[in-house]
Amino acid sequence: MNCVRLFQLILSSANSSGNENDLAATLFHHILDSRVMEIFPGIKPVILPFGISVNMLVVLLAAAVILAVFFSAVRKISLKPKGPALILEMLVLFVRNDITVPVMGKERGEKWLAFFSALFLFLLTVNFLGLFPAFKAATGSLSVTTALSFLILLIIFIYGLKSAGFAGFFKHMFPQGAPLPVGLFVAFLEFSGFFIKTMVLSLRLFANMFAGHLAILSFLALIFVLSPLMAAVAVPFSLFVYILELLVAFIQALVFTLLSCIFINMAVSEKHAD
Repeated sequence: MNCVRLFQLILSSANSSGNENDLAATLFHHILDSRVMEIFPGIKPVILPFGISVNMLVVLLAAAVILAVFFSAVRKISLKPKGPALILEMLVLFVRNDITVPVMGKERGEKWLAFFSALFLFLLTVNFLGLFPAFKAATGSLSVTTALSFLILLIIFIYGLKSAGFAGFFKHMFPQGAPLPVGLFVAFLEFSGFFIKTMVLSLRLFANMFAGHLAILSFLALIFVLSPLMAAVAVPFSLFVYILELLVAFIQALVFTLLSCIFINMAVSEKHAD
């Protein structure tokens, strides 16, 4: 959540003629990726090396944090896990008992537990990192959420073709007993549904994560646009939305993982189940 530029505008000359355009650019700049990392007002922005953008840095940092926590958890294995091991066990059990097993069944749910646990932990970490002022919300960028959705779409096709075979996968889309024109139309809708579902999956995550951060910036902008006295209202509302974003970060990671699990499970019919 990059509020740094907004704070700089608030602290700058309030009667400057170009501030309105600067403010609008700041609000919309929130969804744009860049190589410039603004750490704090008064501190010179850092240009990231090797072509790395802020969103890329957040994604890489999230992966590094997850790996570090896993290595720390498995360093000393005991019957009574403590610290990181206990947290990981709770999260994995949550994914198992509330996502994979209820949606896919016990056998298939256990098989896919590792993937969906990793997906949930990754989204959760990325969402929480986006709440730090120095970082941008990577999941508030359409390019990141589209890449994640494309991964789910790829898995849907690979899993469906592997489970049902090439002919069986597409035959499942054709309603039995329907006339050929109707059957082809329904099959087209079913096939298009895979792309539509994953597209909505991407937009849902992007819109929810972006909206909360933009709401915080908009509340803080009232101080600059209207009057410094608006701080009495804008700051408490911004703090409330920020706390609410903690809950949203968890919910959106859960929703994306749950819907991904449902879509992958729907890739084959029951008669083609493992």
